Amino acid sequence: MVYNPQMRIIALITILFLIAGCDTIERADQKKLPKRARPTFNGEVPNMLRGTVKQHVALRGYTKEYRDEYKPLIAAGYGLVVNLDGTGSQDVPPQVRAHMIADLAKRGVGESTRGWGGLTPEALLDSKDTAVVIVEGIIPQVATGKKPAPTGVRKDHPDLKGTLFDVQIFVEPSSGTSSLEGGTLLPTILRIGDLRTGRTQAKDIAIAQGPIFINPFADPEAVGSDSIHRTSGRILEGGEVTKTISMQLVLFSPSHNRTIDIQTAINRRFPEEPGQGTVTARAMNDELIDITVPPSWSESVDDFMNLMLHINLRTKNAEKNALDIKRLLVADPSPKNADAASWRWQAIGDRSLTVIRELYDYAEDLPRLAAMRTGGRLGDPIVIPHLLDAAINGIGFSGRLEAIDLLKEMPTDPQIELGLRPLINDENLEIRLRTAEALIDRGDYTMKGGVIDKKFELFVAESDYPLIYCTQAGLPRIILLGDLKIQQPIMFDTWSHRLIIKESNEKDVIDVRYQAKDQRGIVEKQSSTTLPSFICFLAHKPIPESPSEGLNLSYSRTVGVLHSLWREEYLLSSKDSRVDFKAQQDRLLAAINKLTSNTYIEPRKNFDDIVEDDEAPRFIDIKRPPIVEEDAK
Repeated sequence: MVYNPQMRIIALITILFLIAGCDTIERADQKKLPKRARPTFNGEVPNMLRGTVKQHVALRGYTKEYRDEYKPLIAAGYGLVVNLDGTGSQDVPPQVRAHMIADLAKRGVGESTRGWGGLTPEALLDSKDTAVVIVEGIIPQVATGKKPAPTGVRKDHPDLKGTLFDVQIFVEPSSGTSSLEGGTLLPTILRIGDLRTGRTQAKDIAIAQGPIFINPFADPEAVGSDSIHRTSGRILEGGEVTKTISMQLVLFSPSHNRTIDIQTAINRRFPEEPGQGTVTARAMNDELIDITVPPSWSESVDDFMNLMLHINLRTKNAEKNALDIKRLLVADPSPKNADAASWRWQAIGDRSLTVIRELYDYAEDLPRLAAMRTGGRLGDPIVIPHLLDAAINGIGFSGRLEAIDLLKEMPTDPQIELGLRPLINDENLEIRLRTAEALIDRGDYTMKGGVIDKKFELFVAESDYPLIYCTQAGLPRIILLGDLKIQQPIMFDTWSHRLIIKESNEKDVIDVRYQAKDQRGIVEKQSSTTLPSFICFLAHKPIPESPSEGLNLSYSRTVGVLHSLWREEYLLSSKDSRVDFKAQQDRLLAAINKLTSNTYIEPRKNFDDIVEDDEAPRFIDIKRPPIVEEDAK
């Protein structure tokens, strides 16, 4: 065969055209490489935030979604309330009932060897003394989980507890339950996201349990009618995080040098504390930084996150940085700039005080308030007269309230108590209440009282405005303003004749007849008509160490009695003037509603294994056909 170079060239060209025209062959350079999911923020920030940690990062928490601001999480679950007085119901959707039966069986209900005797899950759910409820709580995106107890240490030791939070309880929507008053929530697992049953449930993150407090908030004009919402309530500090939740900072533009700079700046401002276990900021790679909240900030995670995000990366010339912030704020005194300036000054610390003191009496409100807010949180004694002036004369109503709150947290200084005491007689109700709480927290001698049987706090103070105030967050508290007493003659009957109060033959004494639901006998006692003494009588449990008379009522029951007496106009002040009854604003429910109505800044899609339905309701829709699934093993 004769070798022909031209024929070889033609053959090669033909092969190349065939390869180029073939769509079924994938070239190596055509293979699509996986791309890292990144936040879509452009990194542009206002001038006030330039040079801070916040300029370079987004936040990524438990839900693996990117945000430009810190936001807590909602945890929810189905639970069972027991010890109701025949006000419960067995009416719940089939899938919820199946879920509760499986859950109760896991707890040992129906097994005589585990403390429940012959009671089956079905019998417990069918009882009129129980009710299926929905439990919700707000937990921080950075939280400490419950720790296992080492050998020789009791399981309920305070150092082993996870982050505690209040929980909201309300009856399952399709239930016929009429009241949760006096009930106790059995241990309930809480999960992040929408309520689900079966295999679609998210991982458990917290647990809730305890006696339910019914919100006694009522319309002051609603005398003669019951305006308490008895199908909803709360458990104060009844939730506990069981699994540690970490937060990460995600750089907009990956950079090893930048992550190290941010890590160094944060750890310099928040050094590792005893018992923390690791440094506050730990760079994982060129775009991720793990954040651990120091133990001293565990009760104020929001403040920690704000301070951390507003740290300046350049730590030299702190005074110059503080002065630059001041100039930016004075040039553009907007609410956002005022808030950011305050956090930046706080992040700098005491070295910013020489700069901000010049603004304590500044003519414009926002720069002045931002400076005083910083001085108050940094404990600057020079700011005290300015804060007292703001509390009395105000920078708007909200400015007065904030000034009182800032004074409450400041170091010991007699001029603070002296300046706040007159506000107990302020014409504004909210000012009086904030002042009372501030004086209590500061240990002022004019607020007399203490803890009642480890159930709640009771404090009494003189005031021209008689008032009963009940809180529903953290450790419960009852505040009495004015000299309050029970009016005679009296004939008071409640709880289906189980509690009867009537006048006595003795002066300033009332007869009390009480039959507890779990007791066969009837208790007949006497109590003083003075309201503080009567409250102690309602809550106290007689024991050998403290044998004084009492009914051993819970905080919720005690408040319920007070509210009923007030509603029937049996409570008066020593001046025979009308007594107001107020309860702390329902901040937890308001916060839950706000979180469920807001949308995220920029969700990171396709991250979790389970695909969420954007249109899915928060709770199970009883109109849909029930689908009962077995729990995943």
